[in-house]
Amino acid sequence: MEHLRDLPRSDLAIICLMIANPPIPDISGYYLDNLLSDFLAVGSFGNMNNQSNLAQCIPFQKNTTIVLTNDQILPGVWYIGYFNGLGSARTQSKMISRGRARSVSTSITVEGCPSSALWGPYCSQTIEMIGCSQLSRYNNSRNLLVQTIDTKRRLNTRENNRHTSFLLRSNLPIGHALDSNSNSLLGVENLITCSISNDSLCLRQGDMKFYFLDIDNLAVQFRIAAAKFGLVQRASLVCYLRYNAFPRRVLHDYSGDISSAPLVIKLPNIGRWYIAIEILNKTEMNNTTSPMPDTTCFSFDWQVTGCLDGKAGINCSWEAYVLQRVPKRNPSVPFESYYVPTDGRAMLEDSHFLLEQFLSNSSYEQFAWTYFLLDVPQGSAGALIHVQLKSDKELNYELYSRYGGLPSNDSWDYFASRTSSSNGSIFFSLQNSTNSDMDLSIFYAKEGTWCFGIKHPNNTSNSQTYISVSLQGCHRNCNQKGVCHSSVDESGLTFYSFCTCDRDHGGFDCSDELVSPNGHIRQSVFLIASNAAAILPAFWALRQKAFAEWILYTSSGISSALYHSCDVGTWCILSFHVLQFLDFWLSFMAVIGTFIYMATIKEASKRAMHTAVFILTAILAATGATRSANIGIVVAIGSLGLLIGWILEFSTAQRFTCCSWRINLSVPQRWPNLVPLFWNTLEMLNKRFHWLYLLVGFITLSFAAVSWKLESNSSYWIWHSMWHITIYTSSFFFLCSIRVNMMVHSPETNYELTRQDSLPRTESRET
Repeated sequence: MEHLRDLPRSDLAIICLMIANPPIPDISGYYLDNLLSDFLAVGSFGNMNNQSNLAQCIPFQKNTTIVLTNDQILPGVWYIGYFNGLGSARTQSKMISRGRARSVSTSITVEGCPSSALWGPYCSQTIEMIGCSQLSRYNNSRNLLVQTIDTKRRLNTRENNRHTSFLLRSNLPIGHALDSNSNSLLGVENLITCSISNDSLCLRQGDMKFYFLDIDNLAVQFRIAAAKFGLVQRASLVCYLRYNAFPRRVLHDYSGDISSAPLVIKLPNIGRWYIAIEILNKTEMNNTTSPMPDTTCFSFDWQVTGCLDGKAGINCSWEAYVLQRVPKRNPSVPFESYYVPTDGRAMLEDSHFLLEQFLSNSSYEQFAWTYFLLDVPQGSAGALIHVQLKSDKELNYELYSRYGGLPSNDSWDYFASRTSSSNGSIFFSLQNSTNSDMDLSIFYAKEGTWCFGIKHPNNTSNSQTYISVSLQGCHRNCNQKGVCHSSVDESGLTFYSFCTCDRDHGGFDCSDELVSPNGHIRQSVFLIASNAAAILPAFWALRQKAFAEWILYTSSGISSALYHSCDVGTWCILSFHVLQFLDFWLSFMAVIGTFIYMATIKEASKRAMHTAVFILTAILAATGATRSANIGIVVAIGSLGLLIGWILEFSTAQRFTCCSWRINLSVPQRWPNLVPLFWNTLEMLNKRFHWLYLLVGFITLSFAAVSWKLESNSSYWIWHSMWHITIYTSSFFFLCSIRVNMMVHSPETNYELTRQDSLPRTESRET
């Protein structure tokens, strides 16, 4: 496993998992060093703390098994991403794809208990649900935005400071006033009363009891308090809370000793909360022991508080608006749309609206908050949320975003202002912002409810700020340096978008310049002009009147130059795929044609071999031109053609028939005939070739192999240009190594010429 540290990023393959949206691996050196260190030490994710905004990754191995317990996973949709190489890479086509191809098969097994009331390794432990009986008109709406819209329509005549208090305790009287931790809320209406199965619960020391509670709408706070626990002075009733996963003593989101003070969670997220209750001896922390009862009984007070009438915030004093999604006309990706408020003050035809008319007012605070809620539809987790603010004056707004809950100064997922932002996240980008503009994007936004909170000064009447919120495909349309594409994941349920960058740019949004304009010109000249080396073998073939080979070498050099001219973006005389096919096909034919020409066989045999080679190389070029195995296949076909040509030539010269009807089974009698044949063959080869040219041909061919081996994304242009020069030069030296005066003529042709010359002149005249 230590070899993983020495691998470059471009060769490192990893597997990443993420909840609710496709993963994007962090390619920073610090993250990759920690990733490899944790994997080498633990062999898996290590100490995974359920950071929902980070992808959990491990290096890819031949056989990789990942086991996640209920402490490490959250309920919902999980996405698995395979990344074969990290970092920016040029999309310029390579002669041969020599990167390590990986064929991945995945088997996923999810083991769980048959009921949500059971948990544990053997499903032997119980977890109780805090059940609710809803007294108001809202019946646990699954879609927060539908419920909020309905609330605004039905209650638009009530006073603005009214709120809802959801009392989650069976024996708590309706209208029970909250203590100071509840921020002195003003009233109670539309109650939801919830209860557990037993008002009184008894636990032994060290035991832990689990509950879960579903929060279906935006809440101001969640409060848990203990009752009837004052008789036990040496015991502590510790409560652990965790969002969407089972809490543990060492792994939880919130905790507190509720025997001394209530545990209050401000602005909790929408979803399922798991609660664990444990009784601990207070003297355990001081490493002392003190006797206490084995069993302790107590009861709970549960309370969740929320706001009504389009209000939000701790005191229900800030404005909250629901944004309606409007699909764009002629979208480039299926989910492309924009958002506008639903109260009619903004036109549905406009993708932006005036912000100041929606801002909250406050006479007793310096800054106010205004919230906008939107819903990312199912199937579009591969999209991005783009928010843009443009003002005619200096922008004094701060923008906070949070998934599934209200953001605040202390609780947010992403933050942006004119002077700073949360740019540490790979899922967030703030670009091209000025004193009066703000432009931010959230990549691969999770499906569900997002809340954007704008913190602004109270006096904003002298400025005009327009805001636009949209759901887009690629970030900044690939910065005009590539093409945005959309696809679906393997399940067919989620769309996602990605950029195909041009030859000089790379990165997630094509923002990384890999080659400068001058460098692009230099590389283009080398790649195109290096094909002029094809003149060498073409000139030799033309001088020897080998017109078929002359056409082959000339067309190979021209097609390669045209292909690379199109590949670097200079000029495409035909489509890219047609030029690529011609380049590889004619290159294959040029290599094999050189081998066949060195055999100097009869024209009829040569035409038959060329026809077979035409078919085979066309299949190779059409089905996978850039396969690395094609090099070996082409050399093998050429060597086989040369061997067959020599066998045909030598058998004719020695009057030897391979399929003779007379077979002499006497080995001692045949052996003396093989020895002269062997020496005659060596003598013929010696007379046939100029060995110096042949040696130089093999040396240049070895240089071509080295050039092919050294190609990489950054050095492709220079080594591939050297490949052009050396491969054509080696063909030239191989052709020059053939002695012209030693061409073996066909015996049948000599016989025909002799027969014609032996005719009497009288017969010739009569003819």
